[in-house]
Amino acid sequence: CWLNKFKSKDKLRPSKKKEAANGKEGSKPPASEEAPSKVTKQRVEAAKQYIENHYKKQMKSLQERKERRDILEKKLADAEVSEEEQNNLLKCFEKKETEYMRLQRHKMGADDFEPLTMIGKGAFGEVIIS
Repeated sequence: CWLNKFKSKDKLRPSKKKEAANGKEGSKPPASEEAPSKVTKQRVEAAKQYIENHYKKQMKSLQERKERRDILEKKLADAEVSEEEQNNLLKCFEKKETEYMRLQRHKMGADDFEPLTMIGKGAFGEVIIS
């Protein structure tokens, strides 16, 4: 049969898929490992930059908190303040620092603003100056 002739030739000749799997095919990477596009590279770089900046800010704020605490402890040590009073002042300082950090993490929303006047109303909602 004529179909068997073609099958036997295919067996003798290795297929392109097999060559790619063996790594014998030139410089083309396998289809599952295509090179990332320009947009993907830009997104990766932006994500990397965002993460680096985030941790730099975290470390900077941590360092600033430590410096503020050190300054307060030095001032308390220089002043003639009892040990109990120093502990109370440090606890108060820690509470204020905690409140400040909580405010820094708070995301701004519509409830954070006071509406002044409405300048328009339409099918998709109201336009309000806050």
